[in-house]
Amino acid sequence: MDMIIFEDSVKYDSWVKILLVFPVVLLVALGVLFQVDASHRDIFPKEPAKESRLGAAVLFASALFVLAVYGLVLPRRLSVAGEKIILHFSLFRWSIPYRTVSSLRAAKGFVVWFGYSFITSYSSQVEIVRTFRLKVRVSPSRRDQFLEYANRALAEWRRRHGDEPSTRAAAEKTQKNPGFDTTRDNS
Repeated sequence: MDMIIFEDSVKYDSWVKILLVFPVVLLVALGVLFQVDASHRDIFPKEPAKESRLGAAVLFASALFVLAVYGLVLPRRLSVAGEKIILHFSLFRWSIPYRTVSSLRAAKGFVVWFGYSFITSYSSQVEIVRTFRLKVRVSPSRRDQFLEYANRALAEWRRRHGDEPSTRAAAEKTQKNPGFDTTRDNS
């Protein structure tokens, strides 16, 4: 088991919370409206009580489905370990090993080209750039501390595994194709 060096929660801006809660509140409110129509008042005059009860059940189930999707898609915590960065979701973890990470940096903006976006805060974003893989953007609560610990752990991992096969493969690919070498002037 890899030792956790730093752990942080995910930061949610207030407007993101509103955007996430709005569909659930809307579905529940409509479900209550259909339930009241079926039980007490005839809010929808042309709607039979049986169909109103069914509509209420579907709306309540939809609200639960949206909550389940949020739980599956949005990370709860972020961890920096000695060998990897771990994104903790409700039912699973996603490990990003340092052998696939080329850099970690602060980021801004919501458009992420060719990557996974778990952005829940505009001001607290970290971009994990991976070698020959899609980038990952997350929003830790304490971005600067997260970056400090993650970059330190990445540097320590590189110091220990300097001759890692994936590092050699990336270097060989750069030598074979000078277009990948960003240090040379190709003009």
